[in-house]
Amino acid sequence: MTVTSNNKKLALLACLWCAAAFPAHAQSIEQLLEQAIESSGEVAKARAGRNIADAELSISESAWLPQVNARLYNGVANTQQSNPLLNENTTRDTIQNNSISLQQSIYNRPAWLQIEQSRLAQSEAHSRELEATQNLIQKWVEKLMECKQSELVTTLAGQKLRSTALLHEQTQYGMGRGETSPLELSAAFSELELRQAELDEAQETLERHLWELSQLSGQPVSSLWLKKLEFKAPESTVVQNELEQAILSNNLNLKIQNTYIQNAELNIEKTQGEHHPTVMLVAQNTQSKSETVSTLGNQVKQNVLAIQVDIPLFSGFGTQAQVEKAAAALTQQRAELDSVQTDVLKEAFAAQKQLMISSNFARAYAKAISAAEQQEKAIETGIGHQLNSIIDLANIQAKQTELKLKKLERELKANQAYFSLLELTGELGVERVVDQITQGPN
Repeated sequence: MTVTSNNKKLALLACLWCAAAFPAHAQSIEQLLEQAIESSGEVAKARAGRNIADAELSISESAWLPQVNARLYNGVANTQQSNPLLNENTTRDTIQNNSISLQQSIYNRPAWLQIEQSRLAQSEAHSRELEATQNLIQKWVEKLMECKQSELVTTLAGQKLRSTALLHEQTQYGMGRGETSPLELSAAFSELELRQAELDEAQETLERHLWELSQLSGQPVSSLWLKKLEFKAPESTVVQNELEQAILSNNLNLKIQNTYIQNAELNIEKTQGEHHPTVMLVAQNTQSKSETVSTLGNQVKQNVLAIQVDIPLFSGFGTQAQVEKAAAALTQQRAELDSVQTDVLKEAFAAQKQLMISSNFARAYAKAISAAEQQEKAIETGIGHQLNSIIDLANIQAKQTELKLKKLERELKANQAYFSLLELTGELGVERVVDQITQGPN
């Protein structure tokens, strides 16, 4: 009785351990993608950079906030006085000197420009975070495509193995009836071993791709879940002018390059602003008190309201050199923007052509698959009338799978190009991926 109870406890602990070690499979593409984004180190790094930029902006803006300082000066002083005509005199003084001051910047050109630069840095950090998220989504989708392709390759390898096994059985049967030679049987056996090796390799590749997808997703992904997924045919019609306008307006890389240019322009203004005066409002209240043997309760109160102006007069010729350096950096950033813009438009043009060509191929393969399905029906009818064999049926099914694999390859290329266009226009997100993939019932 005790042994049975212990076994039940051990079984329960094993189940709990498995549940903790291997979390439940995600039920949707959206869950997997969100988990992948949440667990991505690159996205986390970009998010931390955004938080730093937000904090830097707050620090820059604090330069315009009032600065309040309090000073407390309390103590005791021993004073010795002597001269040739009088005796030495020692006094003990009690000193208090307390003040509170408030300073408010009225005009400070460099500080204002620093705030603008911090805002640009914040904008860049937000773009970097979106860029890291889009890169992760693109990488995840490409890995999912590899899994789907490996799955169909495995199915094709299994069907080819089945056809070869049927041929091997037929050769063995013919050997017994004297219709085939030992050489033909050996060749059939070698072909069977080759097909088995191809199937083993395809299964290993599928398992590796599923493991890589699981690592990206942060949780296990099963082949059963993968079978339920299908990629939709993307819209292949793209208006060239609208595409270019969307890229120039929304491309994250171009946005980042534009922030670099604006920052370089501000650097010129900031350097020139070193010649500008700074104006500050100062308000101060001071209370002092001193007590000696001869003066008791000597108190002084002072209230000050003033405008403080600091005017830089000469700081060598370093400021002019800094301006020239900032102007050269601006020219460099503008050239970099032109180069990046050209590369982005080239990439968009290539993706657009790939989308159109791959979509056309996918439609052509769909027609070929339909024709192969008609052939399959004809062979099934022929088997009933002893006009075809089971090997003919296995061969046509393998041909169908091969056509489906080629169709899938073209569909995946079309989707890859479609997602690239979405990324180039800054529109790639979890929702767009979910809309492009259908998921069967659980």
